[in-house]
Amino acid sequence: MQEKLLEIINKHFPNSNTDIKEWRKVLENCDSIPSCNYLLSMVDYYVAYKKENSAINLSIVLYQDKETIGIMPLMAHQNQEEEWILSSNGIEIVEPIFKQTVARKVKKRLENELKDLIYDLAKQLKIKQCQFVNAEFFGLSSWYFMWAERAKEVFSTNHILVDLSLSLQDIRLKFRKSFKPFINKGLREWRVEVHEKATDELFEAFRLLHKSVAGRSTRPIESWNKQKEQIDSMESFIITVTGEDDVMVGAGLFTYSRDSGFYCVGAYERELSDQPLGHVVQMKAIETFKKNGVEWYEIGLKRLKIDKKTPTDKELALTHFTEGFATHFAARQHLTVDFYLD
Repeated sequence: MQEKLLEIINKHFPNSNTDIKEWRKVLENCDSIPSCNYLLSMVDYYVAYKKENSAINLSIVLYQDKETIGIMPLMAHQNQEEEWILSSNGIEIVEPIFKQTVARKVKKRLENELKDLIYDLAKQLKIKQCQFVNAEFFGLSSWYFMWAERAKEVFSTNHILVDLSLSLQDIRLKFRKSFKPFINKGLREWRVEVHEKATDELFEAFRLLHKSVAGRSTRPIESWNKQKEQIDSMESFIITVTGEDDVMVGAGLFTYSRDSGFYCVGAYERELSDQPLGHVVQMKAIETFKKNGVEWYEIGLKRLKIDKKTPTDKELALTHFTEGFATHFAARQHLTVDFYLD
């Protein structure tokens, strides 16, 4: 299947590739990077996560006259019913990103060519429906409206954000009032460390802590290996919490692009649930993102009982915790498009 899909891509974009250096040139020269899903390493991570579901990385660098002008994160994988899904992150398709210098006319032409590519890929994979997302929080893209004209439904999700352009003092002032003494207590009683480089031993200790807390391995080892590679590439970092015995009792992994940071995964010893381990990890993450010039930190979803997918009690509890750090809440728009197969 992979060979057939790559043939389709080559038919529409004969000069495309996945050169990481060219990919990064686009990210360095675009107006904004609205989410970490635009990192090629994130697509690699999602493909590794869906490894057991025949996942294929279909991402492409776009060229015009041999010059790099844009990128399109894209992948395909099968669900449990062995039906194919086309997405950028295992769920939905984001819009392409272009360099600032790309003319609107060229951008529109390429968006239409990408639309035709997606239709052809969907036809090959016998996909009946795709979900799209407007990655920007504070504006709707031409890509979004192009698909909105064909949409079966439109819906939104709410997200918890920290505006990192604010001073640390102003960010802390916006924390839930009860969090401030918790953070101070946690920093006083535990050793909290930021690891922008991580040894194999430290990363393995984090993975094993996650396995212990979850009670099982929740995903393929290849996906963990990709996250370690992200740390090595300075696209992620780990924050650990240890006690006097040097045993890791809590940790969080965070990913970031030039403009946006994201909370990927955390693990905290259950018997220490009354301790502010997560509080100090989030505080240190905010400090680290800000130090690295990131503009927005996306902590996670603000889940509501009226959401399209009804949240679990655990998800609602996580929302209650993470929104205590918020400076802003924002909505992302999503839409679903039906494909009518011949």
